[in-house]
Amino acid sequence: MRCKFTAIPLFLLISFVLGQSDLFSQIVHTDNAEIELISEQSTIQPGESFWIGLRMDLRDDWYVYYRNPGDSGMPMMVEWLHEADFNIGEIQWPVPTWIDVSGGLNSYGYYDNILFMMEATAPPGLTPGESYTLIAEADWLICEKICIPEYADLELTLTVTDEDVSYNEEWLPLFAETRENLPVRLDDWSATATFENNHTTLKLTNNRYPLPDFEEIRFFAKEEGEIENGAAQPFTVDGNTIEMQLRKSTYKSGEPDRLWGVAYSPSGWDESGSITGLIVDVEIGETSDPASDLATMPILSGSFLLILLFAFIGGLILNLMPCVFPIISIKVMNFMQMAGHKPGHVRMHGLIFGLGVLISFLVLAGLLLALRAGGQELGWGFQLQTPAFIAFMTFLMFGLGLSLMGVFEIGNSLINVAGKTNTGEGLRGSFFSGILATVLATPCTAPFMGTALGVAITLPAATALIIFAMLGIGMATPYVLLSSFPALMKYMPKPGGWMETFKQALAFPLFATAIWLIWVFGQQTSVDGLTRLLIGLLMLSIGIWILNRWSALYISKTKRIISRAIVTAFVVFGFLFASGANPVSMQNESGLSVSYGIEWQDFSIDLIEEHRQAGKNVFIDFTADWCITCKANERVAFSSNRVKEKFEELNFEMVKADWTNRNPEITRTLESFGRNGVPFYVIYSSSLDEPIILPELLTPGIVLNALERVSEQERITETLAPWTL
Repeated sequence: MRCKFTAIPLFLLISFVLGQSDLFSQIVHTDNAEIELISEQSTIQPGESFWIGLRMDLRDDWYVYYRNPGDSGMPMMVEWLHEADFNIGEIQWPVPTWIDVSGGLNSYGYYDNILFMMEATAPPGLTPGESYTLIAEADWLICEKICIPEYADLELTLTVTDEDVSYNEEWLPLFAETRENLPVRLDDWSATATFENNHTTLKLTNNRYPLPDFEEIRFFAKEEGEIENGAAQPFTVDGNTIEMQLRKSTYKSGEPDRLWGVAYSPSGWDESGSITGLIVDVEIGETSDPASDLATMPILSGSFLLILLFAFIGGLILNLMPCVFPIISIKVMNFMQMAGHKPGHVRMHGLIFGLGVLISFLVLAGLLLALRAGGQELGWGFQLQTPAFIAFMTFLMFGLGLSLMGVFEIGNSLINVAGKTNTGEGLRGSFFSGILATVLATPCTAPFMGTALGVAITLPAATALIIFAMLGIGMATPYVLLSSFPALMKYMPKPGGWMETFKQALAFPLFATAIWLIWVFGQQTSVDGLTRLLIGLLMLSIGIWILNRWSALYISKTKRIISRAIVTAFVVFGFLFASGANPVSMQNESGLSVSYGIEWQDFSIDLIEEHRQAGKNVFIDFTADWCITCKANERVAFSSNRVKEKFEELNFEMVKADWTNRNPEITRTLESFGRNGVPFYVIYSSSLDEPIILPELLTPGIVLNALERVSEQERITETLAPWTL
């Protein structure tokens, strides 16, 4: 009886202690393991992240599997049964052990004690003082000589607080030890991978510090069926480079395009030797440090010749872009005026036009490369990110339009020189037309052109200039061909009085271009900046009126000089006043903008990483107000109700990367995709191993097809969820 009365207070004491605890978890015992859901913190704060984990204590000689189990097995799988707004991230897998299974098979897994860590984020709406219970169902396969599937229903109760969190002293050492065993990315290492004869050669290079004596290195693929798990992985060390041979899995069809996994070595990958797992993620045939491979690309190699072909085709397509249309119209009229001239004279104009295009591409490319070498993060079309240059182009387009309308004549000046065809001025006009066409073409990134530009920026200057030259050759080719073959001129209309009307009509595309540039200028600066530009154009108009009015009267040489000086003063003052407008930040105060009924978030790398870590679908639109192709794509694709409904159905986060003004973060992100201009479109989805890159020209069908790929992959992932991670 005394024992019974003694047990009652003890039971009450235990109950009281448990009732007052900030954290309670249950331990589940199976035939071969002990498993428990634990937390690094004993209290949590609303809206804040913390770490939890599945702690397993395995029976001696028994093991559980890594995310890629190897030749057989099944990794740990967890299904969360609590409310979905309590977000739980993916399992952080420690570096596994290589397990030799009978029959020549090999697996990857863990013995003894293991913690599968996950980052959790509490909902912001939790009430301090209350408790919240995480509920999970865990399934795993545990093996020794036989394999047994096991499962457990787990719970973890946490107390919510609005004060400083408290930590669970019992589990802090286990979480710290597990973090030390997680593989990491190290900037000190670069990786390249090539495939030949069913073997992938992985090269790891470190030029920061001397390498230790590596006695063991093993590569664990992240996904199943990529490499032959039981095959030897011979490696050699030559200076600061390690070379490994990995045999392709017999279950892998076709050639691999990516090497993704963990390189393990007990010698360590950092200078202190404490990090044993190095994350490797590299495209086969490429490098994790793109500049190292591309810089040594032979000029006559197949890869480089393919890039040159892309550049040539991209240059050809530029002629179809709306950016170039106004100047092309003038050049076509110029050819029609030359239809009756000698073939040699016409051919010379075509060649000079082509030379203007080519030299302009090389000058712009040289300036871009020089500025980037000096530390500036710039991309193609960089000059249009400067309000002063936009103001200059607006003045030029407006002045050209007035000239074509016959409002004024400037004799040998740039604005009028393009119209003369039978003098030396006409050749200068053709050269100037080539320059102007190139400058207006830079806002456009045509199909094939984006790849060529992205590669060019990573190459040495001399090699990059060859690619830019090929872009110019591609753009100039139609005009050089048209002028070089007189038979083609027969198909052009005969010169006549109608051409004066046609000439005046061509002024309207130039005025339209000026309006577009004015709008871009306003987007880059502000309403005040836009007003300054309009006042500048007023000054230009007054100068032109003075020039035209005083030229109509007989005046002395002195008065002519005075009038020209006054005109120059008006034009220069107008330009300086307009270009004095300062660019403004394109960031919306709320971080949101709406266009075509779609709510867009302002781009940042942190925002993209946040969405991706949360497992969300993300669409990124790299655009700029000066990119007419971008605006055309938006009008065609994003105004489609079917496209908008599909985005909503798949719960996409819509992000706009506005490159109208210089933005180094956007420039770096474009470079990471091997691109250097806009438009550019990227789709991220947790159901896809790689992002989807859309073409430069969009239609609703193209976007819907890409979104359908995401939808199908999500359905596949949901179907396979009970079996794979």
